Amino acid sequence: MGADKRTHRRVPIVAQIEAQAGGFPFIAITEDISIGGLRIHTTKTMDAGQIVHLKFTLPDSQREIRATGVVQHVTPGQYLGVHFQGLDPADLAAIEAFISAA
Repeated sequence: MGADKRTHRRVPIVAQIEAQAGGFPFIAITEDISIGGLRIHTTKTMDAGQIVHLKFTLPDSQREIRATGVVQHVTPGQYLGVHFQGLDPADLAAIEAFISAA
């Protein structure tokens, strides 16, 4: 088995995500999250490098996270690995707090 290339701790999360890519909206479910990005379960297949806009709420929080990301990994019809870009500092702090509490 190859070495894990992740640099940030990931924790499980189940939350609905409203997403948009290429002008088309879709709904997905998160699998895990780190301060660098998240993995989402979706039947929508996208290409690596594609920009995706995300909106979700962390469990036990009222804060709506809005993020832009880049698709890094694709398992067609199953998962997308998305790397956050330019996350708002307050959203980053909320994600860090969620991860620390997990």
